[in-house]
Amino acid sequence: MLIDDNSSDLSLLVRAFENKTVNTKILCMNDGHEALAYLMGDGVFADRKQNPYPSMLITDINMPGVDGFDILEYLQSNPAQEIVPTIVLSSSEDPDDIRVAYKLGAFSYLVKPYKFIDLCSQVETLINYWRTNKVPLKDASGKQLITDTKGKLGERYSRLS
Repeated sequence: MLIDDNSSDLSLLVRAFENKTVNTKILCMNDGHEALAYLMGDGVFADRKQNPYPSMLITDINMPGVDGFDILEYLQSNPAQEIVPTIVLSSSEDPDDIRVAYKLGAFSYLVKPYKFIDLCSQVETLINYWRTNKVPLKDASGKQLITDTKGKLGERYSRLS
């Protein structure tokens, strides 16, 4: 899922992903409000067969109304769904924006490059990293699946499930 209120930035990001991926469904949201509705499965997004939960989320932070921080805060307040890799892609290099994004659970914070070729390189790096990274299992609604930790190394942390 890509979230950005700037249609030009969103279009460039889609093109960069299309240049670097094969058979990846890219879901575009033009604002944070629409993205939250999708994540919550509200209204037209209620059918998870037609609207599967995203496996990755890339959001701008500077959007009117519901911004990228609101998206991060929603995910953090729903622990069963906060496991979705969420990346901030913003034009802001403000240290406070970066700090807040990480405090709200961003997996990464990237600054939008000025050149399309640099955006493509950034997207390629992201794709290569996330293809090899492992995340917890989740169902179609994005909720983390509870597994049996009995006898496993992480058993003592089963309360985190």
